[in-house]
Amino acid sequence: MKRRCLTFVLTAMLTLSAVVCGGPGDRFVVKAASQNDASVLTGDETTVQAEINPIEEALKKMQSVNSMEAQMVMDMDISLAYNGQEEKLETTTAMNMVCFADPLKFKVDMIMDMGDEGSTVMYMYGEPAQDGTTYQVYMYNGEEWLVDTEDASILAKYDAQNSMVNYIGDVSVYNFEGEELVNGANAYKYSYVMTGEEMKEALLASDAFESAGLNAAPGQLSSMLDGLSGITEYVWVDATSLYPVKYEMDMTEVMDQLMTNILASLGEQMKGITFNVSQFKVVMVCSNFNNAADFTIPEEAKN
Repeated sequence: MKRRCLTFVLTAMLTLSAVVCGGPGDRFVVKAASQNDASVLTGDETTVQAEINPIEEALKKMQSVNSMEAQMVMDMDISLAYNGQEEKLETTTAMNMVCFADPLKFKVDMIMDMGDEGSTVMYMYGEPAQDGTTYQVYMYNGEEWLVDTEDASILAKYDAQNSMVNYIGDVSVYNFEGEELVNGANAYKYSYVMTGEEMKEALLASDAFESAGLNAAPGQLSSMLDGLSGITEYVWVDATSLYPVKYEMDMTEVMDQLMTNILASLGEQMKGITFNVSQFKVVMVCSNFNNAADFTIPEEAKN
C-alpha cells in the first residue's frame, strides 16, 4: 500500500517538474511587452514604473545571471484508499539549490518530511564531464552515492535559473496585483492563469510519465490529461533590484484531477483504489543573484 502511495508521490513530483521547467507553446515563449500594454501594467504600477516594465526587466536580468541560490518548498497531502483501508501521507519537501551558469554546475540538498513515516534526505550535484559536452551527476539517495552521465537537458530540471526563466515565460500575459514584502523588501506581485490545455501540452512534451514508469500509449496519455483545470501562478519582482525573487503556484485541484485520471486510465490493475490530493503547493524564493556561495563536490561522491 505504501509503495503504491509513494509511487504516486513520485509521479506528482515529476509532473510538477515538467510544468515548472518548461514545455511547448506560447506559454514558454519570451515576448517583448509594450510599456503601455494594459495586460501587463495596470493600476498604480504605471506611476511607480514609468519607464520600465518590472517583470519584463526581471526576465532579461534572469537570462544573464551567472549564479544564484534558491529555496523551494513543496507541500503535498495525499490519501490512498483500497479495500476499506485508507492511508494518508502529508509531505513537505524542502530543496536548497545553488546554481552556476558558466560552466553549468549545481547543488541540491533535499529533505522530504513525511511526518510519522519519517524523512528522506537526498543530495545532488552536477558538473561538466571531461568530454566537455555532457555532465556528471552525483546523487546520494539516503543510502549510497550514485553517479551518472547526463546531457544539459536533464540538468535543466535542477537549474533554478532555468526554472525561473521558463516559469516566467511570456511576460505579456501577466497582471499586476500590487506590492508585497518578500524577504523584508518591497516587491511587485504579478499573476497569470495557466489553462488546463497549456498544462496538457507541457506534460505531453515531458518525460514525466515515462520516468515514473507509466508507459501509456500516446492516445491514452493524451486522454488522461483531458479536462484539467487551470492554475494561477504568481511572480514577485524586487522593487529595487528588479530580480524575480519569488514564485508560487497552488496545483491542488489540477493534481487531484490528474491522479484521478491516471487511476482510471490504468483500468483493472487500479480497480477499487481511490486517490485524493488535498494539498499540492510549491513556493520558490531566490536570492544571492550573481553572488552565490561556491561549493565543492564531496570526494565520497566521486569515489
